[in-house]
Amino acid sequence: MLGVALLLVAVGASSAEPEKKPIHFRAHARVALDAQGVPQQVEVDQRLPAVIRGAVAERVMAWRFEPARIDNQAHAGATTVFVDACAVPSDGGNMRLAVEYDWNGPGYADGRYFHPAPRYPIDAAKQGKVGSFRVVLKVGADGRASVDTIEVQRGQLRLFEEALRSWVAQLRYVPEEVDGKPVATRVAIPVDFSMGGPLSTRQQVRQEREDKRNSSECIAAMGGGKEEAPQPVVLDSPFKPITTG
Repeated sequence: MLGVALLLVAVGASSAEPEKKPIHFRAHARVALDAQGVPQQVEVDQRLPAVIRGAVAERVMAWRFEPARIDNQAHAGATTVFVDACAVPSDGGNMRLAVEYDWNGPGYADGRYFHPAPRYPIDAAKQGKVGSFRVVLKVGADGRASVDTIEVQRGQLRLFEEALRSWVAQLRYVPEEVDGKPVATRVAIPVDFSMGGPLSTRQQVRQEREDKRNSSECIAAMGGGKEEAPQPVVLDSPFKPITTG
């Protein structure tokens, strides 16, 4: 079962009652799994406060995965789990924290949550050309990425292909592991090249802020309902989530 988990985190007393505005954030954790798919160790993004890291790790430790299988035999391994989370100040200096599974697969070598954006091709920009593509890349056991396929959803591939391939070649990952050995996986990434002015950028920022406040994890942290979790982008991770609620 995939879902949202709620925690009450003690962050210290405050003389003033905090304004209950949700703080949306994303995080990642490297998870060591045994041959039954049970987490044995969870290392959460060190940039987060210790109390938040501990709370996220506690939730991930309760999750269960299908283990990697080779010749129908289950094996231990490691994967990187990405989560959406929302913290809402509560009474008594506490904080309600909602953690929602997003996807799992290879992690980013630089510790980021999102992949960096590709450069807009100069010729395409001069011509005002736009494009949307689904790039399937292979993450090798060495953490380097290479293009598998590029699916055109809008625009002309010839104007963007070189930029896409150069971008993929620069990506670096922390591959998943099976029995301590890194394994290759495939990842599908939607890429959109669009021309927008300052007004559309400001509108996008406002919309993103509103989306964060109305996200399922923030609604859950404030005692509301829940929407469906986002879809993972890794196509063939050896570890599949079973329960993340």
